[in-house]
Amino acid sequence: MFIYQLLIRLLLPVVAIYLLLSSKKQWGYISQRFGFGYQNFNLKEPIWIHCASVGEVKSVEQLAKHISQHNNILITTNTITGQELVNSLFDDERIKHQYLPYDLPLFIERFIKQNRPSQLWVVETEIWANLFQTCHKKNIPIKILNGRLSKKTLNAPKWLKNSYKTALFLTSQVITRNQKEADNFHILGVAKQNISIIGNLKYAGLANIQVQKSTINQDFVLLASSHCGEELAIVQLWHKLKRDELLVIVPRHPKRRQNIINELAKYRNNLSVYSLNEPIKATTKIYLIDAIGKIMPLFADAKLVIMGGSFVKKGGHNILEPAAVKSAIITGANMLDFEQETELLKEYKGLEQYQDYAELAQQLPILLADQKALHQLGENAYKAVLSQQHILNDYLKELDQL
Repeated sequence: MFIYQLLIRLLLPVVAIYLLLSSKKQWGYISQRFGFGYQNFNLKEPIWIHCASVGEVKSVEQLAKHISQHNNILITTNTITGQELVNSLFDDERIKHQYLPYDLPLFIERFIKQNRPSQLWVVETEIWANLFQTCHKKNIPIKILNGRLSKKTLNAPKWLKNSYKTALFLTSQVITRNQKEADNFHILGVAKQNISIIGNLKYAGLANIQVQKSTINQDFVLLASSHCGEELAIVQLWHKLKRDELLVIVPRHPKRRQNIINELAKYRNNLSVYSLNEPIKATTKIYLIDAIGKIMPLFADAKLVIMGGSFVKKGGHNILEPAAVKSAIITGANMLDFEQETELLKEYKGLEQYQDYAELAQQLPILLADQKALHQLGENAYKAVLSQQHILNDYLKELDQL
């Protein structure tokens, strides 16, 4: 713990400089991360749900909407995009957002004094030693929801792993997706009697998703949640295939817009950009949508969804949302962060997985030419989602929130 406490203090000035340079002077974000400037929402004893960013916020959407009927909820995130998604998903006076302060006791104590939470629910992988210790000292129960541990966490240096163990020892409950994750939490010091296995919270409420139509009035293929390298590689193969459909790209991080435009400079005459108010013209072959909260209608209307983060070493992204609206889905080989979900969809024959760009280029025109196969892929993916609809009620029961 000594090394952890020393490093977090030594790195603070570097973090402060980085924030000032990168956050476009969003003072609310900067001040709250340093333990100041919290809004006074007057929420009585809120349940505090911490979500690192966008993915975790989406995970708890249905759970938060259900429990807000009887509880106040304060959602914290580490990122501005996480905050934007909270604001777009929840129109409820019982659900509010603040930014999580950096992991120093003084900052955490200020946050707790201002917001007075009744308990802390941490979503997925966030393990902060001072956060957990401070909550424990103030008798705020700590629960981990949809718990998972990355290989990076499990293979951390001994001093850092010890800080994880110290923090996890203070949790009152860890709810995991599967036995593998349960075993990993036990290895890091969580008592077996404090671990429950329910399944992936991301399934909660998916079967009842209602989405509006997208504003794109032509056939299109969607590259969703893409990362650096994927946009250029897929645009290049798309160009060689000479497809009639529009290629729509929604990057995982919209702030990468200019980098993507620079990478696609060769194709700029055929590229339109949403945030630049560039319309889809007759010459447009690629449409870049660099915005948060626009993807669900695109999932629903796309002829085919190519899930990003899976053709590079990122571990893939959430395939359950497109499955919930009967999308035909393709992924690359790297779905490490969604192994169980990938296997479920493959079991139901609701997913095509290709090993590399070469196989994607070979199989893409064959699949796009077979409308019956596309339809069946989407139907099968939806059946896989339906098979998991018990999970929301299981969570509510486990958290004593029915």
